[in-house]
Amino acid sequence: MMLTFPQLDRRDQVKPVFFNPADAEEYQVLKELKKNPSVLVVDEIESQVGDLIKANNPSKNFERKELQKEISTFFETENKERFGNWVYFPWKSTLVHLLNREDFIKVRTSRNNYKITPEEQTLLAAKRIGIVGLSVGQSIAYAIALERGCGVLRLADFDTLELSNLNRINAGVTNLGLEKIVIAAREISEIDPYLKLELYRDGVTEENIADFLTQDGQLDLLVDECDSLDIKVLLRHKAQALGIPVMMETSDRGMLDIERFDLDPNRPIFHGLLGNINLESLKGLSNTQKVGMGLKITGTDTLSPRMKASLLEVGQSISSWPQLASAVYLGGATVAHVGRKLLLGEVVQSGRYYVDLDEIVKIETLAEPISVPAPPVVGNDVKDKIPKNILPSGYLLTDAELSDLVTFANLAPSGGNIQPWIWVFDQKGVLHLIHDQVRSHSLLDFKGTGSLIAFGAALENIRLYAGKKGFELEVITHIEEFEQECIASIRFVSKHVSSIEIPYSDLVDGVNLRCTNRKNTKRSPLEPSLVSDLLEMATQENMILESIESKEELEKLSGIIGGMDRMRLFHEQGLKDFIQEVRWSEKEAKETGDGIDIATLELSGTERAAMSLLKDPRTVRFFRKFLMGYGLTKISHETLMSSSAIFLLQARDFSPEAYLQAGRVLQRVWIKANMRGISFQPVTAAMFIFHKLAMDKRHGFGEEEERLIQQYKKEFNTLFNKNLDYKEIFMFRLNIAGEPTVRSYRRDLSETLIKLS
Repeated sequence: MMLTFPQLDRRDQVKPVFFNPADAEEYQVLKELKKNPSVLVVDEIESQVGDLIKANNPSKNFERKELQKEISTFFETENKERFGNWVYFPWKSTLVHLLNREDFIKVRTSRNNYKITPEEQTLLAAKRIGIVGLSVGQSIAYAIALERGCGVLRLADFDTLELSNLNRINAGVTNLGLEKIVIAAREISEIDPYLKLELYRDGVTEENIADFLTQDGQLDLLVDECDSLDIKVLLRHKAQALGIPVMMETSDRGMLDIERFDLDPNRPIFHGLLGNINLESLKGLSNTQKVGMGLKITGTDTLSPRMKASLLEVGQSISSWPQLASAVYLGGATVAHVGRKLLLGEVVQSGRYYVDLDEIVKIETLAEPISVPAPPVVGNDVKDKIPKNILPSGYLLTDAELSDLVTFANLAPSGGNIQPWIWVFDQKGVLHLIHDQVRSHSLLDFKGTGSLIAFGAALENIRLYAGKKGFELEVITHIEEFEQECIASIRFVSKHVSSIEIPYSDLVDGVNLRCTNRKNTKRSPLEPSLVSDLLEMATQENMILESIESKEELEKLSGIIGGMDRMRLFHEQGLKDFIQEVRWSEKEAKETGDGIDIATLELSGTERAAMSLLKDPRTVRFFRKFLMGYGLTKISHETLMSSSAIFLLQARDFSPEAYLQAGRVLQRVWIKANMRGISFQPVTAAMFIFHKLAMDKRHGFGEEEERLIQQYKKEFNTLFNKNLDYKEIFMFRLNIAGEPTVRSYRRDLSETLIKLS
């Protein structure tokens, strides 16, 4: 009972005030309130009594006049003004005349029958539902309140309404800055002022969680829609201990998550997807970190393509993950429906369930999956690919020597770690290098240029190994045009009793050290003597090695390389290449022995989870359609900005021999840097795309993409090769990063070496 009406702060106007006009004292206050000209009085009690009469006589079809007569008769024995209750809504300065509690509930739920039977309605009236988080949770609370799916609705949220919330929360601009819990409580009270609301305006915390779950009666159902991962985990641990079932709706693909701790208190929280998580580690996460952890909970394979695309944009073009009103309201309906079934004792099992409208209505056609092909099988025709006019070797390698030599050669780097070589050892003791063109077909192997660099590095390994072991070699290169299959033949002229002095012979001990290191560390300058040595290595082979190292230049280059990384993934073949070359688990990396082990990307847990979203080609196709995907540039930016310097190797012409020679030079530079404790990482995808766009009319890029690539090329040439005198071959970064976390695997020797008999 409230007899006076002090000025209430806007924040505190949460619950309605009831007046029982049968009480003389309350009736006097009510009459004074009705006289207030600023108070709107809504008195539709006759209409409500009419509804009550119809509800009490469902078999009778009342004509309007007949019903009006029944209403008049009703009020012959009832004082109309003092009948029922008057309810004042202070936030609207509105006074409403309503039926009493029992009659109000009966009439308001009469259209529920028999979707919900009266007996079930009575059972539900004894249930308590708690909802934590009132962005998505608001629609759930409204749906439950509309159906009167419980007797007590316990709400928790500390946040206030912001303009960006108005795409999914039922509120208007007049409510900006108001607590979401206040908005929800007011709306529900206007729907049903008799529904008991219990409000936790500070949200759920470690201090009040016990009260939230058990105060004045334990919850029968907990609905978790909060953003705080630590609270999500805490809620489940406590609910698990108390045997309270938990439901969560994710607003993507209509995914409903159910954990029946009431039936199985020992089941792991989040179905075991988080493992043994440390609660403290979940506190104070950034939005980007929340995305990574959230992906562990939701999984990546089950997200919609648009959600995957959106999550990759968090921290780039958007500040947080998206939610749409249509998905939020679908979630409200889903939780209200399934929650009601659960509370009524029907069979509702733990698990994850999807109400995916795109899939149900077949709105979006699923793209054909991109799968990694089986390793190509080398046929008998390999004999036809080797030249017949090569003189026999003067020294015949033993099986052990051959195996060791080829194994050493195979330590060479290759784009995407595809290892595009086949070694054929013929009856004359000659070793032939064949290009496995099926394995190496990719956007970044334009005209086989990427493979030629790998072959040059492999031949350099053989040269170094032979010098150490005392083998005198004759290397005969055959390739005269791009995309030839037979690259080179190696004759073993003789074997010396000791090593042979050759240029750069000291590098042989660094071949096993050589690796790609993608760690990003604090920038440190390189020793001038090292830079001088590397430049000299290129110059001696008639090639040019340029470098940049200022922060301003690296920042500019970062925008170019990040943009080109987007262009690569926008390209249909480039996307396919990416999905094929990444090995998404250690098991997969070991089994294939090739590709890029995702562990070598040195990603944080969040970045790794985000990267896995790209496995779905629909995600990148969505980016391409709308020229988005700026989240794809984040890794490139960090790579460039943590570099000590970026180097570009250039040749005087665009020829097979130039690329083969570039491979030899790069292998020397790479080994030299690694032996000096300097990390090396290729950053060269843009070079291959620049060449493809310039030389291949059927390049596969759209008009806008072509324009962007041309613009990136112009910007690139303000940093490197400014006079366009040379051909850009290969770009890489050097930094000081210590040991990599893991090293790439190699295919088994038997897959790359063929011995002809």
